[in-house]
Amino acid sequence: MYNLLEYGKSRLTVFREQAEAFRQSPPAERWFSCLFWSFWASLVTFPMGYAVRDVMPVVCLVFLALYYRHNWQGSVLRRLGAWPLFVCFGLMVLIGIVFSGNVGSSLLHAGSGLNKGFILPFIAMECVRNEKDLLRLVWASVLAVFWQGLDGVCQALTGKDFLMGYPPSSGRLTGSFDDYEVGNYIALALIPAFSLWYVLRQWVSRLPAMLLCAATLWPGFFLLAGAGSRSGALAIAAALGLWFLLAGAGNRWKSLLFAVAALFLILLAQGRARMDAVVDDGRWSLWKLGWRVFLEHPWFGAGAGQYNATFRALGLSPEKDLITISHPHNLYLDMLYAHGLVGFMFGMIFLLGFSWWGYQRIRPQLLAERSHGGKGIYWHMTAWFWIGFVAWLFNGIFGHDFYRVWWLALAMGHLGVMIGAVVNGPASEEAARPAPIAPSDRPGAPPQA
Repeated sequence: MYNLLEYGKSRLTVFREQAEAFRQSPPAERWFSCLFWSFWASLVTFPMGYAVRDVMPVVCLVFLALYYRHNWQGSVLRRLGAWPLFVCFGLMVLIGIVFSGNVGSSLLHAGSGLNKGFILPFIAMECVRNEKDLLRLVWASVLAVFWQGLDGVCQALTGKDFLMGYPPSSGRLTGSFDDYEVGNYIALALIPAFSLWYVLRQWVSRLPAMLLCAATLWPGFFLLAGAGSRSGALAIAAALGLWFLLAGAGNRWKSLLFAVAALFLILLAQGRARMDAVVDDGRWSLWKLGWRVFLEHPWFGAGAGQYNATFRALGLSPEKDLITISHPHNLYLDMLYAHGLVGFMFGMIFLLGFSWWGYQRIRPQLLAERSHGGKGIYWHMTAWFWIGFVAWLFNGIFGHDFYRVWWLALAMGHLGVMIGAVVNGPASEEAARPAPIAPSDRPGAPPQA
């Protein structure tokens, strides 16, 4: 009992020292810590529900504003040469509102992403200043995938998820999402978590790393299979193909074949590889409706969120889905019908612009880092966040509408982390060197704020 009391007193002393060091640190450092850990917490708690996803970005935004106030000169945004791409994004959204047939409705529809997806790239990009920050964000992704995957396992075994008590929907797992769209979430969240392999290989040999990876990530794959999301399967397959394209010698055919094989295996695990299910899918009818709406408003679109109202006005209805369907289940058709050719052009400049921007900067550094024999992982981790963003573009072929708030938020978070990692990234030679042990990392030394 005496030893336990002494241990408690020592930990309390350490906590007080940390709090005092935090209080005396420069304001920019204090607000960076608040920003980073609030964003980290938002990644881990992302599947907990809309309340968390609504509140946490606003909390992060407050800390971001305070951080900018004290360290604007050192911020990633100030040093980002590609910032005009965000202007293109803003112009697309503006077109979807101003030229809408129902401005108020479109403002509400597009504005729902204001406190979520729209601000997350700027929050996330400031949260990566070095390899330690990037590594912590990888662990946040791993934790989110692990606990949400276990939630899916619990739902499969007991008939209810342990967080909200939701049952499966139409025989498919939903986790805490209350809908099998969780398959798209878990697919996109798994992608940066794949960096765990390279993290573990820094500490242990190949076989233990393989076992630890399998033990940590299998609940996520279980939920992906149980949710039965074909678009989620496409995202994972695209991610694996993109990795071989990014890290390989440039053999694009091998990358494509590997991605196709991975897609087929995941669909088999889901039990959704039947061709008749693809042929009879209701999305084909929804795509036709989206195209008809676009043809009626080709230049500036019908307005964000006006898919249902517009096809009804044309006297059309879906063949297999309910008449209340609100989007065409295709990211690109959703952008096209809502913003027209002009808005679509601005949106694609934003999406493809950052995809190409990241590829050009990550690939040479990644190849150089890999040539050092696995001594560095900074650009490996950065690459998987880039892949997470680009895989969202593949996921969107059969996925949701552009303004689906949680879906957009997840992709914009990946984008922001990638941007911050690239702007603050070391040269590959520097990243391959072992990091010096800081005083706070030495055994027995109290951590620094």
